Amino acid sequence: MTHLTATGAALATCLIAALGLAGDVPAAGQTIATEARGVATEFFRSQNERRYDDTCRVLSHGFIESHKLRDRRTCAAVMRVAFVWNGQIVFRIGRVSIEGSRVIVQAVADGAPGRMVLVREGGFLRILELDGD
Repeated sequence: MTHLTATGAALATCLIAALGLAGDVPAAGQTIATEARGVATEFFRSQNERRYDDTCRVLSHGFIESHKLRDRRTCAAVMRVAFVWNGQIVFRIGRVSIEGSRVIVQAVADGAPGRMVLVREGGFLRILELDGD
Protein backbone atom coordinates (compact mmCIF):
# COMPACT_ATOMS: atom_id res chain seq x y z
CA MET A 1 0.00 0.00 0.00
CA THR A 2 2.32 2.60 -1.32
CA HIS A 3 0.14 5.66 -0.77
CA LEU A 4 -1.06 4.57 2.68
CA THR A 5 2.57 3.83 3.46
CA ALA A 6 3.65 7.07 1.85
CA THR A 7 0.94 8.97 3.68
CA GLY A 8 1.83 7.31 6.97
CA ALA A 9 5.55 7.72 6.37
CA ALA A 10 5.13 11.34 5.33
CA LEU A 11 3.00 12.01 8.38
CA ALA A 12 5.49 10.24 10.61
CA THR A 13 8.45 12.04 9.06
CA CYS A 14 6.80 15.42 9.33
CA LEU A 15 5.59 14.79 12.82
CA ILE A 16 9.03 13.70 13.97
CA ALA A 17 10.62 16.59 12.10
CA ALA A 18 8.32 19.01 13.85
CA LEU A 19 9.98 17.95 17.23
CA GLY A 20 -12.34 10.45 17.42
CA LEU A 21 -15.48 11.97 14.67
CA ALA A 22 -16.16 9.30 12.21
CA GLY A 23 -18.87 9.17 14.74
CA ASP A 24 -17.17 10.17 17.96
CA VAL A 25 -20.27 8.75 19.61
CA PRO A 26 -20.82 5.18 18.40
CA ALA A 27 -24.48 4.37 17.80
CA ALA A 28 -26.13 1.78 20.01
CA GLY A 29 -25.71 -1.63 18.44
CA GLN A 30 -23.01 -0.46 16.05
CA THR A 31 -20.60 -3.29 15.38
CA ILE A 32 -16.87 -2.99 15.88
CA ALA A 33 -16.37 -3.57 12.16
CA THR A 34 -18.78 -0.77 11.26
CA GLU A 35 -17.12 1.59 13.72
CA ALA A 36 -13.64 0.63 12.45
CA ARG A 37 -14.64 1.21 8.82
CA GLY A 38 -16.03 4.59 9.83
CA VAL A 39 -12.76 5.59 11.49
CA ALA A 40 -10.73 4.45 8.47
CA THR A 41 -13.03 6.30 6.08
CA GLU A 42 -12.86 9.46 8.16
CA PHE A 43 -9.05 9.24 8.19
CA PHE A 44 -8.92 9.42 4.39
CA ARG A 45 -11.88 11.77 3.83
CA SER A 46 -10.65 14.28 6.39
CA GLN A 47 -7.27 14.39 4.62
CA ASN A 48 -8.92 14.78 1.22
CA GLU A 49 -11.06 17.62 2.59
CA ARG A 50 -8.09 19.14 4.45
CA ARG A 51 -9.87 18.79 7.80
CA TYR A 52 -6.67 17.98 9.67
CA ASP A 53 -8.15 18.59 13.11
CA ASP A 54 -10.55 15.76 12.29
CA THR A 55 -7.72 13.60 10.91
CA CYS A 56 -5.78 13.98 14.15
CA ARG A 57 -8.91 13.29 16.19
CA VAL A 58 -9.03 9.72 14.82
CA LEU A 59 -5.40 9.13 15.82
CA SER A 60 -4.76 7.54 19.22
CA HIS A 61 -2.67 9.15 21.94
CA GLY A 62 -0.20 6.34 21.31
CA PHE A 63 0.14 7.39 17.67
CA ILE A 64 0.56 11.04 18.64
CA GLU A 65 3.16 10.22 21.31
CA SER A 66 5.09 7.79 19.10
CA HIS A 67 5.55 10.60 16.59
CA LYS A 68 6.80 13.00 19.28
CA LEU A 69 3.87 15.40 19.11
CA ARG A 70 2.65 17.30 22.15
CA ASP A 71 -1.04 16.97 21.32
CA ARG A 72 -3.64 16.79 18.55
CA ARG A 73 -3.43 20.53 17.98
CA THR A 74 0.24 20.21 17.13
CA CYS A 75 -0.58 17.21 14.94
CA ALA A 76 -3.08 19.27 12.92
CA ALA A 77 -0.62 22.15 12.52
CA VAL A 78 2.07 19.80 11.23
CA MET A 79 -0.37 18.14 8.83
CA ARG A 80 -1.45 21.51 7.43
CA VAL A 81 2.16 22.23 6.52
CA ALA A 82 3.12 18.71 5.45
CA PHE A 83 0.15 18.09 3.16
CA VAL A 84 -0.26 21.54 1.64
CA TRP A 85 0.43 20.12 -1.87
CA ASN A 86 -1.04 16.67 -1.27
CA GLY A 87 -3.56 15.43 -3.86
CA GLN A 88 -6.77 13.52 -3.30
CA ILE A 89 -6.37 9.99 -1.95
CA VAL A 90 -8.43 7.37 -3.78
CA PHE A 91 -9.16 4.74 -1.17
CA ARG A 92 -11.13 1.58 -0.49
CA ILE A 93 -11.76 0.10 2.94
CA GLY A 94 -11.58 -3.68 3.05
CA ARG A 95 -11.77 -6.47 5.59
CA VAL A 96 -11.85 -5.83 9.33
CA SER A 97 -10.49 -8.34 11.82
CA ILE A 98 -9.91 -8.41 15.56
CA GLU A 99 -6.56 -9.47 17.01
CA GLY A 100 -6.73 -9.36 20.80
CA SER A 101 -7.40 -5.77 21.84
CA ARG A 102 -6.58 -4.41 18.38
CA VAL A 103 -8.84 -4.01 15.37
CA ILE A 104 -7.15 -4.37 11.99
CA VAL A 105 -8.60 -2.63 8.95
CA GLN A 106 -7.32 -3.58 5.51
CA ALA A 107 -7.33 -0.66 3.08
CA VAL A 108 -6.12 0.31 -0.36
CA ALA A 109 -5.01 3.88 -0.95
CA ASP A 110 -4.12 5.03 -4.45
CA GLY A 111 -3.86 1.38 -5.50
CA ALA A 112 -1.49 0.32 -2.74
CA PRO A 113 -2.63 -2.15 -0.03
CA GLY A 114 -1.99 -1.66 3.66
CA ARG A 115 -3.58 -1.79 7.07
CA MET A 116 -4.59 0.38 9.97
CA VAL A 117 -4.30 -0.85 13.53
CA LEU A 118 -6.99 0.60 15.78
CA VAL A 119 -7.33 0.48 19.55
CA ARG A 120 -10.14 1.45 21.87
CA GLU A 121 -9.38 4.73 23.62
CA GLY A 122 -11.84 6.68 25.72
CA GLY A 123 -14.63 4.43 24.47
CA PHE A 124 -13.85 5.00 20.77
CA LEU A 125 -11.65 3.31 18.19
CA ARG A 126 -8.58 5.34 17.23
CA ILE A 127 -5.68 4.66 14.85
CA LEU A 128 -2.55 3.40 16.57
CA GLU A 129 -0.48 2.38 13.54
CA LEU A 130 -0.46 2.70 9.76
CA ASP A 131 1.35 -0.10 7.92
CA GLY A 132 1.95 -0.75 4.24
CA ASP A 133 2.03 -4.31 2.94
